[in-house]
Amino acid sequence: MEQTKFSLAGTENPIQPDKVYMVDWSKMQSVNDMVLILASMGMAFPGNHPNIEQIKHLLNTEQPIPQQPQQKEIKLPKLKTIK
Repeated sequence: MEQTKFSLAGTENPIQPDKVYMVDWSKMQSVNDMVLILASMGMAFPGNHPNIEQIKHLLNTEQPIPQQPQQKEIKLPKLKTIK
């Protein structure tokens, strides 16, 4: 059963682990809120990113994460025409 809490401030909806939530930017009250959101996100940039030179001083270059290999192109067999 889903629980909902009521308070004088309004209704508080519980966070559901199987759902994805967007940031409500209108609820930001300070720069600290933005920093908290950005710090909570997993962000990575590939080495060939067009702006890598501008942001490389902000990156952890001592522990790069290997990229997943690109999937190979699948060759499908030719289909026979049906008469």
